[in-house]
Amino acid sequence: MTSKLGGVSSGAAHKPSRGEIRRAAIVAAATDVFLEHGFAAATLDDVVRRAGGSRATLYGHFGGKEGLFAAIIAQQCELIVAPLQALSEEDRTPEKVLADVGRCFMDILMSARGLGLYRMVSAEAARFPALGAQVFACGPKAAADRLAVYLQTQVETGVLALPDADLAARHFLEMVKGDLHTRALFNVAPMPTSAEIDTCVKGAVATFLTGARR
Repeated sequence: MTSKLGGVSSGAAHKPSRGEIRRAAIVAAATDVFLEHGFAAATLDDVVRRAGGSRATLYGHFGGKEGLFAAIIAQQCELIVAPLQALSEEDRTPEKVLADVGRCFMDILMSARGLGLYRMVSAEAARFPALGAQVFACGPKAAADRLAVYLQTQVETGVLALPDADLAARHFLEMVKGDLHTRALFNVAPMPTSAEIDTCVKGAVATFLTGARR
């Protein structure tokens, strides 16, 4: 079966090519380098030493440091929208889909890496506006856009009533965070627990669907 949303086949699993494996290794190494040194202090030479290869390879894949950082965020986004990629609109109820998306979203945001990357972008975006723009396009905007496609299919099949699926998608992702993400960013004790995150996600789904049901 091929999803109408992501174009992903549920048949044989994709076997990554050597190029894809190499690209993933560079992204993994770069994530560690950025988190250890910060965006401004990290260099492509640091990444090359960690991942191997050459600067030419990095430029060929990513076009520079900003593109490399954006690729890291894009990878996080792919994990967030994974529940949308391998299903058609008939497969599962909106409650289940939104709960899965919300939990994936929060798992990424609330992880140590997710919080570290978020803090870094917030600190560096004023000095590197191109970085902020790329990260926004590859992360929050991409996740909301993919979710909006799913919501629009639910509108077209008569399941949901939403005047603006794009706006609804952005609202839902913000509702899911509640104040938990801000608490974690500011290191406000106690840190949110998994149970609190579950409660927040379930509440966001219920509130969202109360206003979205036909």
